[in-house]
Amino acid sequence: MKYLLLYNPYSGRANFKSHLPYIKKMFNQSSHELTIYKSQAPKDLEKYAFEHASFFDVFLVAGGDGTINEVVNGMMRAEKKPILAVLPGGTANDIAAILGINKSIKKSLNLFFNTEPVLLDVNQINDQYFIYTASSGILSRVSYDVSRRHIKKYGYLAYVIAAMQDLALDYRYPIKIMANGQTIECECVMVLGLSTNRVGGVSLTNFSNAKLNDGLFELRFFKRSKKMWRFRFLSSLIRGGKRLGEDIHLVSDHFVIETDEKVRWNTDGEYSCNGSIEIKTYKEALRVFASDKTIKRYL
Repeated sequence: MKYLLLYNPYSGRANFKSHLPYIKKMFNQSSHELTIYKSQAPKDLEKYAFEHASFFDVFLVAGGDGTINEVVNGMMRAEKKPILAVLPGGTANDIAAILGINKSIKKSLNLFFNTEPVLLDVNQINDQYFIYTASSGILSRVSYDVSRRHIKKYGYLAYVIAAMQDLALDYRYPIKIMANGQTIECECVMVLGLSTNRVGGVSLTNFSNAKLNDGLFELRFFKRSKKMWRFRFLSSLIRGGKRLGEDIHLVSDHFVIETDEKVRWNTDGEYSCNGSIEIKTYKEALRVFASDKTIKRYL
């Protein structure tokens, strides 16, 4: 099979390049072909993936969730969609963890070389695609507001520090939700959407029983309560995403959400857009490699 390795030299602690000789060696010992492309600028991998999708069987993507998101946006706009294979190279690496991809390059490549791909849902927010999460409000800016300098120096701890600072801010914004034939209005501190139960490197085991190929997306609306809203919000996260009585949890393949233009949305750990949005889910839109554990749990 023809593989195209797409990597972001700045993901995580920016040390992926040191793994290239070993990756080349493993491909030389296999029956597969390898071409390598390094990202040159933001959104470069999206353009390159779109333009080269018809020439390769597999896109091997090395980087964090934002890098994978870039490539997926290019793939979804292409007529032919190669198989997606992920090598974790970022900081949180949620998508790789969800797919059960090991941090060992040897184990990961052996998985790709010796297993069949499975089908995965892809979501869309306005005109952009994403894999596993969309959010707004408290904590949602942390993943893209932290500077690369701090990530390189402190790793995941840089996100923890930023999250603690964000929790001190006062969040309150109006939301109007249209889904499943109903309309709901409320005031939120956060909207969190997930295709599974992991986000920001944290497992939210009580968030839902979502699957990665059921054609549905799940949204939790954390309402702004009158008293102790930070405590109530944190208690939900500490208890693995358990829904509190006043919060709203909806499951659908299509949401329309109206809100203030100042509200910023995050998808797959990157800034996406401002204001009102529309979310759609495309059932089994991409082929991906995943571990047996992921297949049994989420597919």
